[in-house]
Amino acid sequence: MRSLATYTRFAALLAVGITWAIGAAHAGGPEDDVDRLAQVAELEHLHATFHAAASVHDPVNGDSEAVITQRIRDVLGIWEKDGVLTIVNSTDTAGNYIGRGDPDDPETCPPPSGDTSATGQQGTLCTFYKYVGSSWQPANKFISLSPAYNTKFVPVKDADGHWTSSVYFECHYFNVALNPATGLPFWTAVSHVALVGEARKIDGRWLLTHDSGVAVPVPVP
Repeated sequence: MRSLATYTRFAALLAVGITWAIGAAHAGGPEDDVDRLAQVAELEHLHATFHAAASVHDPVNGDSEAVITQRIRDVLGIWEKDGVLTIVNSTDTAGNYIGRGDPDDPETCPPPSGDTSATGQQGTLCTFYKYVGSSWQPANKFISLSPAYNTKFVPVKDADGHWTSSVYFECHYFNVALNPATGLPFWTAVSHVALVGEARKIDGRWLLTHDSGVAVPVPVP
């Protein structure tokens, strides 16, 4: 079962590997390669934070309202304040979710408007995570897994020293509620989606800026 502690351990192990890679690059490569590898390590931490926030923390009893609210705050924290998430599908959840919002403030975290047009707005990012994102709904006990071989960040620094990066990672959601017949998690697949777009380093932190959520097939190496 993946938990916040699991993702923390994953991030720590990843950091060891990246540190080794940075050392190798420093020994035989240009300084900008070292810097780029450091940025990839920071982007992987953003990646891990997302999946920890997208996964139930108590698969037996389900998460409390307070825990779900904190998970929403955690995922909102990796977006820039004016970030845009565009959901690409043919349902009434499609469309643009713009700006962070606050899960405790109905004005900045309203229910979806129903506007699925390309130039419209369903609500804020908070709207999506509080009312739409299935992993954050109280009745669901879902976790999100992400294959490393389908994860890609390409950080680039411009002439003014500002970093941006393309973003691609997949979210494969599974129902881990307990099967009463066996006492074990069902582990049934729920959905397969990818987050595709861009991140930017702002005030020393990598944040998602403008990204799309799209359906993807079951991952194959």
